[in-house]
Amino acid sequence: MTTPPPQAIIHRIELPIDDRPHGIDLTGEILHTAIRRPNVVDVWYQARPAGMDPMRRSFQVVGTGQPIPTHLGFYIHAGYKGTAITPDGQLVWHVLENWCPHPNIVETTELRDKPGYGTGICECCPVVLRGDGNGGWLPI
Repeated sequence: MTTPPPQAIIHRIELPIDDRPHGIDLTGEILHTAIRRPNVVDVWYQARPAGMDPMRRSFQVVGTGQPIPTHLGFYIHAGYKGTAITPDGQLVWHVLENWCPHPNIVETTELRDKPGYGTGICECCPVVLRGDGNGGWLPI
């Protein structure tokens, strides 16, 4: 009996509007952005099928007229993933991908964490990271 191919699944996640990057484990690109509740932007994306290696990427919400953080880049075209407008049309939010290579990580590992799987915070882009067990870091 052959194993069936992995099924593609679309998931939704809420990205907080809080001036910091957040991780999403996705296969390709963000499919759609919208606002359904205050203080969050909903993002629909194609999730990675079970059994595939994780591919964590981080994204941040930035408002129209607000300064774009340095870690998101000066030329944001490649990092732009979507725009969402509040139902009353008063606020417009943009989802941008975080391109920071996380060169300076402050470890915040706790005693209960397994070696290599602790947490840390990037000093350049306040994203929270978790160790991947191989000396690398993944956005949470």
